[in-house]
Amino acid sequence: MVNRKELNPDSSPQAAFGARVRRRRESRGWTQEQLAVTTEYSGQHISAIETGRKPPTLRFTRKLDLAFGTTDFADSFEREWRELRHGSLLEGFPEYVGHEGRAVEIRLFEIGIVPGLLQTPDYAWALANSAVRRGAITPAQADERVSFLAERQAAPRRRAL
Repeated sequence: MVNRKELNPDSSPQAAFGARVRRRRESRGWTQEQLAVTTEYSGQHISAIETGRKPPTLRFTRKLDLAFGTTDFADSFEREWRELRHGSLLEGFPEYVGHEGRAVEIRLFEIGIVPGLLQTPDYAWALANSAVRRGAITPAQADERVSFLAERQAAPRRRAL
């Protein structure tokens, strides 16, 4: 019986990388030894990568891409290694990368708030009312916020005259 260590790919970016290598290898029906021959690494090295005990190297990821035919693809192992190496894998990012590789179109949404001095009165009221609906402030506090903002916005105009 094979001593197979189960992985939690969500535990770390390195574990996610190792789990992906294992999934790809098993989908081909390859053993660790067969992948080792193809990549010119040892079976122990493949095992250590798959279980997250050893971090992958650029050379190794390039060999994986050659073995699996993923060179120059959005989901290449080299691309994942670069993201892992440069620390850009934030919580949820591995899932994002998986979706990104299958995407036909990418739309970006970033939440942000226009700075107070640049807000229109309608925009300021919308922000204040949403805070009231969330229960973060009272309607009286919303009125106070919008009034104070109007005073702040008036100050630069008075100086410019």
